[in-house]
Amino acid sequence: MTEHVPPPWELTGTGTILVFNFPRDFVMDSGFVPPELRDSYAGGPGCVMIVDYHTSGIGPYRELLFIPGLFRYNSTRHYTITKIYVSTQASVANGWLNWGIPKELADFDVQTGADSTDTIRVKQGGNLIFGLTIRCYGAQIPLNSTLLPVRPSLGQMKDGSLLITRPEGTGTGQLAKVEAIEIDSRYFPDVSRVRSLATGCVREFKVTFPVPEVEALAVQG
Repeated sequence: MTEHVPPPWELTGTGTILVFNFPRDFVMDSGFVPPELRDSYAGGPGCVMIVDYHTSGIGPYRELLFIPGLFRYNSTRHYTITKIYVSTQASVANGWLNWGIPKELADFDVQTGADSTDTIRVKQGGNLIFGLTIRCYGAQIPLNSTLLPVRPSLGQMKDGSLLITRPEGTGTGQLAKVEAIEIDSRYFPDVSRVRSLATGCVREFKVTFPVPEVEALAVQG
């Protein structure tokens, strides 16, 4: 039985983020949006994130996630993860128990090549879900979520409630270029069909995932 490790969690690691402004048709057709949220999609920037957690409440693990944008809940708007894979069962179990994040288990392989190039491959049952080769470049820029004009929040549905989580973190960012991408749309949104707004690498980040706020659930159409 997987041990429950309640929040807050202090996590460190590295990651890659691809930022998009997804067309509504793409989100509805390919974004794995649950039926109860389809009428509450509010647009805004979305992203794909690939994260290598070096430390966390349950040890190291890797993660691939998709956020299509904002959704309306209880007259407020929050980002929502609609598809996510992680590399350990402990992350699957605790992600749901702590924050209502619907994680699935997958195998991750990461290879670092020359010129700051990383190749990430995510598989499940031998099937390639997601493959990405990315190169980081340019000056390193300090990042701090507390300096943002709006504090991002994550809203996830769990057992009839809304769990609102407001992560905070610091790190160092660089620009990045996608050299190659391969996605099986049966398992993950094929974002290769959408032009990205920006792509970056985040190095040596520290992030806190706090205890979520819990509200009675009401999605807004």
